[in-house]
Formats: sequence, structure tokens, C-alpha cells
Amino acid sequence: MITLPFYIANIMAGFVKQQRRRHSLRGHVNAVLYTPTMARLIKNVYGEETKTVKFVRQHTPSRCVCVINDKYFVKIFKKNLGTRLSDFEFLVNYVRKHMNVTIPRVYASKNNHMYVTELIDGRSIYDFDAEFVLKHEEKILKGVSKIISDLQAIDVKKIPDNKRFCVELESPSKNTFAEEITDDSVLSHGDMNVRNFMFDDDLNICGLIDFDGMKITNDKNKDMQSFMKYWNRYKEKNKK
Repeated sequence: MITLPFYIANIMAGFVKQQRRRHSLRGHVNAVLYTPTMARLIKNVYGEETKTVKFVRQHTPSRCVCVINDKYFVKIFKKNLGTRLSDFEFLVNYVRKHMNVTIPRVYASKNNHMYVTELIDGRSIYDFDAEFVLKHEEKILKGVSKIISDLQAIDVKKIPDNKRFCVELESPSKNTFAEEITDDSVLSHGDMNVRNFMFDDDLNICGLIDFDGMKITNDKNKDMQSFMKYWNRYKEKNKK
């Protein structure tokens, strides 16, 4: 039953031709149908009544992102992830204690198909003038490199039952990462999109979000390569 809204939304989206409108329709349908479940989660975790629900995005048929009361970020998964989502909750809350930027605390639903975090202070890179951003490219890249270094400095061997974090949250059967924890194993954020960084007014990085792709890997270059892919797209889009 927990995946029924996704099936309904995907069937309805099948009648829409434009891709962007299909994504939007799926998201809005899921936001409406999942509102009671999200409201219970917010009530259980924060003791707060749900007053507003805003659909944010749904780029795939299997995930939906909403914001509750302009304070809480909720990601809903079509697939019942079982204990994987609980593992993700544990790992993020373990890592956030070791980082020098704000990482929001994660609470997984008891139904294991959605999680909630509080929105954190900071501005998206898209809230700034692109010319101002590109003038500070060196500063931004240095900040990203420092965050990746801090993440990789965490001793993965000290993480309890660490082997379970060598697989992807959503695709444990498609594990392409280390099967054994070695001296070369590090934590990878998994989605170093420029959208996932929060900045202060001077473009210092003050927060990092969207950790549900985090995993242990032996590829120390993965995160920086991922960031540079998105960063180069941003630069190309904003060239004059």
C-alpha cells in the first residue's frame, strides 16, 4: 500500500506528453496522497502539526521531495528500502559529528520508505548572481576539496558494522564498491551536485545536504569528479 501513490501518479503521468510536466504531475500527486503519512512523521519526530506541504521536485518515477511548513525536507521513495533507510539514518547522524559544516540530522520513517530532515541555513548557489559566483571559483573549489578531505578523514574502520555501507542505498544488488574494508576505503557523499551545497553571503560553504547516496568506496576521486561534472555544467550554462 505504501507504494500505491507512486503507481497512481505514474499512470496519470502517462497521459502527459511533455517530460517536465510529467515530473511535475507525479510530484504533485504524490505530495497530496502522501500528505497524511508525512504529517504523522513530522508529528512523531518534531511534535509539530503540518500546516503547509510544498512539492519540490521529482526527476524520477521512484522518488519525490516535499517541504513541510517551510522547515522540514521529506524525501519519499517508491521502493520499500527495508533496513537500508535505517542504515542511512545511522550513517548520516554518525558522520555529522565529524564534519565542520552543517549536516542536517536525519530521521527515517518507521515504514522505511521516507525520511525527514530540517532545512538548514544557507543559500543555494542558484540564489547568487552567476558572474559573482564564477569570480569566486577558486574559493568554492577549495571549500569543496576541504569538505571531501574531512569526509575521507573519518576512519571507516571505526564505524560499527561498516561493511553494510559498501553498497548503495537504493541498489544494494548493484554493488560496484569495495566488498572488504581496506586501508584505502573512504566515505563518499555519493551526490556532489552543486545544488547540495549551502553557502553564506560570502560564498563560504556552510552546509551540505542530500546524503542518501553516501557509501564506503575505494575510489577517493569519486566525489571531486562528481562535483566537477556539475560545476562545469554550471559554468557552461552561465558563460557570457
